[in-house]
Amino acid sequence: MLSIYSLLLYIHILSAILSIGPLFVVLAIVKRMRQAQHTEMPPYIETFQAAITIVKHAGHALVASGILLLWRGGYAWTTSWVVLTFLVMLGSIVFLARAFKPTIRTFNTPSYNQQQFASLLHRKAWMYIVLLLIMLWLMVAKPILW
Repeated sequence: MLSIYSLLLYIHILSAILSIGPLFVVLAIVKRMRQAQHTEMPPYIETFQAAITIVKHAGHALVASGILLLWRGGYAWTTSWVVLTFLVMLGSIVFLARAFKPTIRTFNTPSYNQQQFASLLHRKAWMYIVLLLIMLWLMVAKPILW
């Protein structure tokens, strides 16, 4: 029989996959953006935005299931890996809110430069991947630092 904890853990793992997986698709999209003609860019941008939307909503499920797992698992909120995970998560929320939208808004404006546009999206995607990998390490390794 499936326990509530097992179900929450499954949801948590699935949402972790959905919150990081599309970012690797985004990297392939950005690679194609570098060589695309200007008229080919809108579908790439729409796909990029859709992938980021999936990442964002999967992140909501990840946080909710994580909080429920902490509660059901009996972990203390002051445990170092819990505190650090929440700090990195808050940083990633702020980062995600500011990372892509300002860059994407430059498309079809006088300040738009296709190579700079693609480079910024590429760099910011990798920065977000690193933040998510840090959180993943904290949740899996559960290091006790204090």
